[in-house]
Amino acid sequence: MKKRHAMSKPVSRRGLLVKSTAAAIALQMPWVRRASAGQFSGKEIRVLTWSDATGQAAVRNILQPFEAATGAHVISDLTGTTSDMIAKIKASAARPQYDVVILSGFGANTLAGADLLEKPALDQIPNLARVLPDYQTGANGYGVGYFLWSDGLVYNTSTYAKPPKSYGVLWDDSNSEKIFLPPADNLYALELVMVAAKLAGGDAKNPDGGFKMLSKLKGRSLTMSSNANQLADLFRTGSLNAGGVYSPLEMSSFIPNPDYHVSGTYDLEEGFFVDLQYMVVPKGHPGDTEVISALLNQALDPKVQGKMAEEVWYGPINQDAVLSDKAKSSPYVPSPEVVKNRTVKVDAAHLASVREDWMSRYTEAVT
Repeated sequence: MKKRHAMSKPVSRRGLLVKSTAAAIALQMPWVRRASAGQFSGKEIRVLTWSDATGQAAVRNILQPFEAATGAHVISDLTGTTSDMIAKIKASAARPQYDVVILSGFGANTLAGADLLEKPALDQIPNLARVLPDYQTGANGYGVGYFLWSDGLVYNTSTYAKPPKSYGVLWDDSNSEKIFLPPADNLYALELVMVAAKLAGGDAKNPDGGFKMLSKLKGRSLTMSSNANQLADLFRTGSLNAGGVYSPLEMSSFIPNPDYHVSGTYDLEEGFFVDLQYMVVPKGHPGDTEVISALLNQALDPKVQGKMAEEVWYGPINQDAVLSDKAKSSPYVPSPEVVKNRTVKVDAAHLASVREDWMSRYTEAVT
């Protein structure tokens, strides 16, 4: 899975959300011409996204079916990280090569801030009307919502027969020296500050009690890491009972293997965190705008959203996402209802303003 939590990347989570999108789309939907068989024959677009399991799933479930259904030629360019995608778009700015880029909120905001994107034709994306309002658009209106990356708690199934219901297990005496905490230069750490603040009766704007709670974890963590391979091995050997804030998606290669005794949960009293992934359109793109809009619409199709959620554990944002029985029963696939009611809303601007201070105070508290 892609690494998305280096502090330089995801602090600007969703950017400025456009709350009025659904109403605007609802008014304009009658004018939308839906993609049909052979409609885009002879037209070509190029899509840039990750090379990991999420990007490969996008090729199988979105790009290839769209190509087969519409006749468009879709060229997929898969690369390692969001930073790589930013570099590619910047390097080709004088002569744009890509029509659609699928990347993290950090990447969308960075490219929008560099004036390298154009605003998508929202009236040509009818499925956007059924996307949860908070996740329709972002990056100052330059990004269209795609899926949600979710952060929660991971735990040892040998220690907990049922998923813990609270991050409070990190403070349990029985877990002393058997927990992991995220490194300070990681978005997970800022999320843990917010969790601790909530447990102490505060919130992101009143975090002092949270730092006092975090200080109780000093000397009680086995490691401070976000490396999935390292953490999975520690779960396998019984060295870890729990850890977080952390995404079960990072452990997707290990959770299915019972030898690792690791699982994850979002069903937590304090809620769970989500990071909206985006689809963006580079300025000066060479492809046809109508084809681009149809592809963005395809990615938000209820059935497509369900398939992607099941395959790579993304959180679907279309309220009508068609989830299989397997996906519905999976603790790693938050349903649209869970996303709507249990997510922790993060004020990205506030988080950016306190980042340096929180990093310093977090380090002092837990190390």
